[in-house]
Amino acid sequence: MFSKLVFVLSTLALAIQGSYARPTSPAPTPAPPGLNFLYSLNCTLGTAIPVGTGPRGSRIVIPITGGTFQGPKLKGKILNLGADWALSSTSGAESTTNVDTRYQLVTDDGANIFIQTNGPAKKDGKIHLRMTFETGSAKYFWLNSVVAVGILTTGNGFVAIDAWEVVSPVGL
Repeated sequence: MFSKLVFVLSTLALAIQGSYARPTSPAPTPAPPGLNFLYSLNCTLGTAIPVGTGPRGSRIVIPITGGTFQGPKLKGKILNLGADWALSSTSGAESTTNVDTRYQLVTDDGANIFIQTNGPAKKDGKIHLRMTFETGSAKYFWLNSVVAVGILTTGNGFVAIDAWEVVSPVGL
């Protein structure tokens, strides 16, 4: 009796294992997500404040002092409230810089929007951003669930950011 049970369980295990076998041909590449333009932003910066080198790298704080943003669904100004707490580190011959910002937007119709961004500097000098928004405004509440990316370009005393919302591929 015991040997019959072992045989049945072994056969069942092999059948289950076979049903989870990988296909022999590669799976098709999934459709990529799309991007919807959110806005372009021009931001003025204050004098950088060097914090120094600590256990995680060299920290510098750059005050965000103002600016404007405009897109198809929102536009307004950047308040003199916030900063970038950038961190640079070196590992061997590789050097990395990551921005870490928190600042405040106010739309032309008076809605306050908190924004937080972070991301790495690239070899071409641009910075790729992950962006998160928070607002209590009913009109702009949709921003709270947006997954957004941005490309930051630096200038002398300012930065420019173009921002997009990530959208699901069509047909999924």
